[in-house]
Amino acid sequence: MIIRPILLRIITKLHLKMFCYLKKVNDFPFVYLFCICFAFASSFLSFGQVVPIQNYSIDENGRVLLSVNSISSNYYFLQVRHHPDSSFSITSSMTLGQVGTTIISEPLSAYPLSHYRVLEKQIGSLEDIDGDGIDDFTEYNSMPNQAPLNTANTLQMNDGLISLNSMSAFNTIATNENNTPWVEYLNDVAYTKFLIADFDSDFPKVYFINSNSYSLHVDFANFLGIDHLSPSVKKGQLIYRPSVLADNGTLGTFSFNFSNNEAPDFSVVQRTHELIASNMPFLNNNLSYFITENNEQDYQENLNNFNISRVPVLFESDVYAGINYWGLHQSEGFGFLRIMTPGEIPNARDIVLYDIIPNTLPRVGGIITSMIQTPLSHVNLRAIHDNVPNAFIRNPLENNLINNLVGGYVYFKTNQSSFEIREATLVEVNAWFENIRPKEELQPPLNLSYQKILPLDSIKFEMFDGFGAKAANVATMRTFDFSEETIPDGYGVPFYFYQEFMKYNGFHDQIQGIITDSAFKGNRAVREIKLKEIRSIIKTGNMPDWMLQQLLEMQQSFPIGTSIRCRSSSNNEDLPGFNGAGLYDSKTQHPNEGHISKSIKQVYASLWNLRAFEEREFYRVNHFSSSMGVLCHPNFENEKVNGVGVTSDPIYDSKNKFYINSQLGEFLITNPTSTYPEEILLNLNPTSETNFDVIQYSSLVNGNELLLTIEQLSLLKDYMTVIHETFAKLYEAETNPTFAMDIEYKIDSLGKLVIKQARPWVAFVPEKKSNDKTKCDFSIYPNPASDLLNFDPNNSEIEFLIIADLNGKSLLERKIENISKTEIQLPVSNLSSGIYLISAISNKNVCKSKKFIKL
Repeated sequence: MIIRPILLRIITKLHLKMFCYLKKVNDFPFVYLFCICFAFASSFLSFGQVVPIQNYSIDENGRVLLSVNSISSNYYFLQVRHHPDSSFSITSSMTLGQVGTTIISEPLSAYPLSHYRVLEKQIGSLEDIDGDGIDDFTEYNSMPNQAPLNTANTLQMNDGLISLNSMSAFNTIATNENNTPWVEYLNDVAYTKFLIADFDSDFPKVYFINSNSYSLHVDFANFLGIDHLSPSVKKGQLIYRPSVLADNGTLGTFSFNFSNNEAPDFSVVQRTHELIASNMPFLNNNLSYFITENNEQDYQENLNNFNISRVPVLFESDVYAGINYWGLHQSEGFGFLRIMTPGEIPNARDIVLYDIIPNTLPRVGGIITSMIQTPLSHVNLRAIHDNVPNAFIRNPLENNLINNLVGGYVYFKTNQSSFEIREATLVEVNAWFENIRPKEELQPPLNLSYQKILPLDSIKFEMFDGFGAKAANVATMRTFDFSEETIPDGYGVPFYFYQEFMKYNGFHDQIQGIITDSAFKGNRAVREIKLKEIRSIIKTGNMPDWMLQQLLEMQQSFPIGTSIRCRSSSNNEDLPGFNGAGLYDSKTQHPNEGHISKSIKQVYASLWNLRAFEEREFYRVNHFSSSMGVLCHPNFENEKVNGVGVTSDPIYDSKNKFYINSQLGEFLITNPTSTYPEEILLNLNPTSETNFDVIQYSSLVNGNELLLTIEQLSLLKDYMTVIHETFAKLYEAETNPTFAMDIEYKIDSLGKLVIKQARPWVAFVPEKKSNDKTKCDFSIYPNPASDLLNFDPNNSEIEFLIIADLNGKSLLERKIENISKTEIQLPVSNLSSGIYLISAISNKNVCKSKKFIKL
């Protein structure tokens, strides 16, 4: 029984010796003839004997059924070709022989008979079709830890599998992660990741990753010791959706797609489809290629290839085709139910109903769309930020409960799988909005004792109330002993200048008359027009001579020919708990534009941008105490790289890593239109010589080219570490797990790393320090918790409690009714496994937070 493999090894050795001899003597005709003979011999000895197919049919799932005459001491490989005139390059299944007749099938849809060939081998022959050193029969009986059609090395279950021979095997390594913010279509589904090494070779290695152990492909690749960004490596997700129709017409489909929404060549898609299927023998023609909204265009360009192939596709929109309701953000609210048309502007107290997803959306009372949204759509992110109900409802106006309430006040509540809506009174609506807004007018930090423009080296961290947090933080970083010119040198223009400018022109009195007008308050379109008028009069306002003189002296202190960047540094941005990003404008003063007062006034005017005004209005922030400081430093021109980073990993939630995005030149990083940036995780505790992991390369470079050098990446990691640790002390957040710093960096025209900004990350939830710790003490148990978490306020003065994830998103809120209360039971069974924060509120501030683990 072992004659055939022994004979093959002997012939192989003889072939090599003879080939070397013939080549040495340059006898090419004999070389050619010998190669043909060897190919014939090895085909017979290694690849088995071709047996005739007795019958061809197709089962109810669309799979081929081929019958061959057989005996139980043999086994059979099914080989496939995509075209009748091509070679049989694919081995798609292995079947053990039966007495008399064996039915052979494969996991995918049927090809015509001419596309198939069946090979017969003997059990016990120790043959090895995949060339991994383990015979076929042993591997067949050892699935899912081994695989007869996969060259990959055996894995421990904790790391992954190299075959999935049952649904049970898939479930063992799949995860049901419900908070995957970077890939929204992975939420609420079971999925695992795959990685295929040596993709273009004759012996590719297919790995199904245990996604409970490895949340990132890069971590698994590092474990294997391979470069996951090599062109020979393909990686992606394998998802199971039990409620979606498969290509065979039955419920339950698997789908695969590639990481980073990559849309590779059709040939890569087709080969990946075959490789995954051949190592998932339990499939019943229910594996599709998943096409997201981002790669539909690529699909259309390859439509003919898909149409003539056996690669079925599943569109992102198809996933939700059978859904009639989806509570994307579960909350409740009151408002006026309005059907919105394109171009209409809603009010903050409207419950809006859209047939399409609007491009932008201001604060509203609630949202209904008849078009499917995704969890990371800008509409849903806005709903989460404002904590208002948001739902997809199919054909909402066909529901009489909704249709009969249009044009009136309603109460609207979204649950995960259902919603509630009813008529509401104006009294209820008014009371609701008064309750969710701050009860008292808020005064932003405003210190007018700083009455001169100061160089950044004279501005301290605690002077943020006079110059703005942006200017104060940049000034603070200049004390970190970074290399020269890493932190821009410049000046801070204090709030005092803005207030004196507005007073000198009498603008506050004019603005007071405008914003108290009933038309301004009641009509957003009017409000937008009037605020534009306010910005125009500010830009043309006059400055007192003393102010012009100080600004001119500052301008002249910069080297001749310098373009000066004038950046907003208000008392309504870059603060803990209020990021304010994008509310205000920054301007560049070029040398030929005259006095810098022009750009300063443009920055001042942006304090009255529509969105900025409405955010202040809702939070009852005093508009006239709101003030604009300005950070001035040399403008960065012809930069080689621009980037943003966070001193944590808010995207993939990996530990001990910083997340950075970089892009070539001045191309956009946030909201790019047609490009994607470089993504890197900087390892704080590297386990190898490489102290960073590349998630993806920039689309603007060729191949595996980094935008930052290895030295620059190392230096950036060191700088970010200092920034995080120092500001954690300054913000008294050293033990706060939500704390991180958001930075902006550049590689300037000379190749130097520059840090241009640092502010608290948007998810940072600051704790208020209490002088009497017993007033805000509480206990929680058990920890870890599974179904219920017991909260004991310990007779403290806690008024409210919040459970939030580590990104600061509120998941459960509870009002504490009695000051002397006993313990409260909090349901946590619906939370995904992970780490959460429970925070106690006293006197309207977070006074204490603790972490707990949900099993």
